[in-house]
Amino acid sequence: MASVFKEIFTSIILSLFYPDGSWLNELTSMDHMVDNNTINLAECGADPEVVENNNVWPLVPVQRTDTGIRIPLATFDTKPTHITNVEEMETAYNKAESVATQHANTLRKKASVSAAYNIAPASHTSNTPVLKTTGADRGDGTKAITYRDITELSLAFDNGDLPQEGRILLLSPQHKADLKNEDIKLYKQMMIDGNIDTFKIYTFTGNPKYNVTTGAKMPYGSATGAVTSVAFVKSEAMRAMGTIEGEPEKRWADYRGWLLGFQMRFVALPFRSYGIGAIYTDAA
Repeated sequence: MASVFKEIFTSIILSLFYPDGSWLNELTSMDHMVDNNTINLAECGADPEVVENNNVWPLVPVQRTDTGIRIPLATFDTKPTHITNVEEMETAYNKAESVATQHANTLRKKASVSAAYNIAPASHTSNTPVLKTTGADRGDGTKAITYRDITELSLAFDNGDLPQEGRILLLSPQHKADLKNEDIKLYKQMMIDGNIDTFKIYTFTGNPKYNVTTGAKMPYGSATGAVTSVAFVKSEAMRAMGTIEGEPEKRWADYRGWLLGFQMRFVALPFRSYGIGAIYTDAA
């Protein structure tokens, strides 16, 4: 059962992890660069200096110093599920396979939250714009997002000389509702087109929180802070899948059945502090 189930689980997680419509598909795949659950990259050194109308010779050569980057893949473990021998025999469906599917979906959700957190910028810079919402009071002491706010984010990307192609916006449900309430006609067109003002749109519930006072990203997993929508350029953010381990452990003496738990190695993050941004809900 163990070897067969391991094959089933691996195929399930690979088919469910990047489903149609998942924004994780937009990230640049670096699976081919994974070696022992680690990615080894090199950050290029400074660009060469350009001299215009030079009249001083010789031009002095300068070495470029590249910096090695080692990225270990994060480890995601699911707590085991207990399946009894009686359950497996008496249920009208394959409970082990059903459990595997549940674990795969849970891993994907957790990894997506981790990815959004890693991609979201730490704070505002010209290459990582973090803007506040500017709309009317939502009735809860916060300002709604407006279509103009998204236009301003697009302009900030332009001013930072960030790529035009492949811009993605992970719109929080609250911000999505704000836009619907602001202009239902424009909202419907936005949903039909799937994009707005250079950004391809996805709705995502797991965006990180931001400090409403400082505009800085809150610690990972923080339950407090401002609601945020995250933006990135797909060529500037990556994902990588490593090993997937999981098989049932037969525990007859104490459990009269099997324990199913799984481990997945995965990471998603920007290549550098460039081409990422956010809009967070400001206080009214």
